Amino acid sequence: MAAPAPTTTPTVAPPRAGLRATALLLAPQMAAACASLAVNVLAARTLGPSGRGHVALLLQVGYLTNMLAQAGTDRAYPVHAPPGRPPRAALADTARLVAPTGVLVVAAAVPVVAAAGGGSTPVSVVAFLVAAAAMIAGGAARTAAAATGTVRPYMLGAVTGQIVLVATAVAFTAGQVTDAGVWLAGYAVALACAPAVTWLLLPRVPSGSRRVDLRAARRLGLRLLPAGTATMIMLRADRLLLPALAGLDQLGVYIIVATVAELAAWTVQTWVDANTNRWHQQHLAGTLHHTRPLLAAAGYGTCAALVLLAAAPLIRPVFGDAYADAARLLPLLAAATVAYSVSRVAVGLGTAAGRARTALAADLPATITALGCYLLLIPRWGAYGAAAGSAIAYTVSALLAVTALARTRTRR
Repeated sequence: MAAPAPTTTPTVAPPRAGLRATALLLAPQMAAACASLAVNVLAARTLGPSGRGHVALLLQVGYLTNMLAQAGTDRAYPVHAPPGRPPRAALADTARLVAPTGVLVVAAAVPVVAAAGGGSTPVSVVAFLVAAAAMIAGGAARTAAAATGTVRPYMLGAVTGQIVLVATAVAFTAGQVTDAGVWLAGYAVALACAPAVTWLLLPRVPSGSRRVDLRAARRLGLRLLPAGTATMIMLRADRLLLPALAGLDQLGVYIIVATVAELAAWTVQTWVDANTNRWHQQHLAGTLHHTRPLLAAAGYGTCAALVLLAAAPLIRPVFGDAYADAARLLPLLAAATVAYSVSRVAVGLGTAAGRARTALAADLPATITALGCYLLLIPRWGAYGAAAGSAIAYTVSALLAVTALARTRTRR
């Protein structure tokens, strides 16, 4: 349902505020992009495709665990955040929202990790537990930052984590550490640094009130959860199915380019997160327009796709001959980046208008399409089949999201 009209005209934050918050939220992701490239190269050359694939598989399980723990509140809380909520109080709010589900999903994921890929050890399981908990805490910190606009502490915390990750990867490479579980432990330590530093840097401002009622955010989060689950499956199923259907070697080849493509798409999602509250206020004021954000997403996606294509000649000299086949995946992943960018903005606009059905109408059919493509194409073409399935599924998601958004506007 759409949000009820207010009795007074809401105050809409200026676009410049959204751009500043986007830039500050994007800074950690740019740091993550640089760190990811460096760690990708070091891990690929030290662990080989199989070991790199094993680390990637367990991290994908961690990302899925984090998404289920957030239960849609990472999108819902910025919409319903109390005006003027202090940063520490907002982080306490998001922690209250994710803690119950976080404990359940992490506990449920442990048996999966223990049996994953044939390379799991006790070190891997412990490292996964720490990494998953750190991801959930980092997600809560990011949600609070996006909701309050106090982004600098989160940015510094996330950048600190990336610096620790690169330093750890350099040390492991210098020491010729070839145990995938130890590498995962390095990721876990780096991931834990980010929320810890964020909490220490948050300003200590009195909340001015007791705990707020989070039921509205929880309800919207639960309405968004099916679509969020579908999105995560669409994003991660390729990496989870590749080891089972084509082997860890194919996942190792796929992950080095899929990670770069995903980092390019993060920029759009960051922009959406930073503008959700402003779009919601524009919706209440009756001034929310869809065309300009969608065109901006398409333009950015096209530029990112061209950069990905230009990177093809660098794969062999940077990662080594074992990863040469990854270059032919880039055209498909470039197309997927354009489609994914458009779909996230369309879904974000629908969410800001209080219409969770936009996300569900786009991502559920796209997820079914993705799973069908992966099951059909990966056994025959391995990593190339995964890239083709992603391109098809993201295109379906974009078409359905834009269509659902247009229908919603027409009905209103």
